Amino acid sequence: MDNDIQDSVLVDVVIAVHTPNRPIERTVASLMTSGLPTESAAANRLRVTVVCHNTAVAAIRSRVAAEYQDRVRFVQYSDGIKSPAGPFNHGISLATGTWVSIMGSDDSLEVGALASWVNAADQDGADVLIAPMAHAGGGAIRTPVVRRLRRSALNPVADRLSYRTAPLGLMKLALVRSLNLEFPTRYATGEDQSFSAQLWFSAAKISYGRGLPRYLVHDDAVLRVTATPRSVSEDLAFATDLVTSDWFAALAGPQKSALVTKMLRVHVFGHVFLRADSGSWNAHDAAEMADVARTLLFAAPGAARPLSLADRELLDAIVRQESDPSTMKSLATLRRTFTNPRTWLPRDLSQLLHSEAPFRFMSASALVS
Repeated sequence: MDNDIQDSVLVDVVIAVHTPNRPIERTVASLMTSGLPTESAAANRLRVTVVCHNTAVAAIRSRVAAEYQDRVRFVQYSDGIKSPAGPFNHGISLATGTWVSIMGSDDSLEVGALASWVNAADQDGADVLIAPMAHAGGGAIRTPVVRRLRRSALNPVADRLSYRTAPLGLMKLALVRSLNLEFPTRYATGEDQSFSAQLWFSAAKISYGRGLPRYLVHDDAVLRVTATPRSVSEDLAFATDLVTSDWFAALAGPQKSALVTKMLRVHVFGHVFLRADSGSWNAHDAAEMADVARTLLFAAPGAARPLSLADRELLDAIVRQESDPSTMKSLATLRRTFTNPRTWLPRDLSQLLHSEAPFRFMSASALVS
């Protein structure tokens, strides 16, 4: 570890970087224009911690502009695991600031972002501020699907917080520690799911930074994604473990349903589409996905009720273990074809105005900024 400064910090930002070819210089440069001072003598300053994960510090430091290198704390952390969970946990454990924030090494912030987020959170008396997000190319990332014009005192069910998987933005460090939040290191994917779910449903005061400078996801971030083939059960272990946990069992019924509806929409249906689209979907995948779906639905039996007709047709095929990849690709594509009326209406018409039903969900999504 170097640059280990121990004076007062307002915001600790933790960046996990796994290989020297990541554009960490862009991430750091954006933080230097985020509106908070980084000098050790400054009050209410920003501290940037770059956790060099399973890689040498020197190669990472050399990518950062020379004028910024002494304003960054570089930490080496090795666990031999190909997951950002370990370095994020380690970086958070070193934090001492009022607020803590995490970033990927491909990402950046718009100018003035951190100062604006802190000001908004302070005005709202918030414990968490969810950052607005966008692709660096310009398109907004419309999660979470908050209610129209809603900014503060968010409700995890009504404001659909589950759809924001990564806890990007600002979190009170005291809250993170009081909840004993950590990213589990045992999953091949989905390591942020339980962390964010426990945060959203913690009864903390949560705000959304509507209209504030954004967290930017860059196109080269796709290079993070591993092409290593995994089983369905391995890919979705984070979901089945979450819904069979004691923490989940203690949630109220609507909270359970909100989480599982999101898991079906985003993770189950998403994995089906990717496998069917690549032509790799097979009988083994079908059997494992059926088990996953049954586990989720057993944990929250009402979670499928608000889903669209097209969603339910795909879910029916999953449960009956349909193994034909062309059939599954057709069904998974149809549910994403929003010009088709079957994506507009829930099968259960009593759910027409449910917050997760297509009409309200898509309307709210269109208004997220």
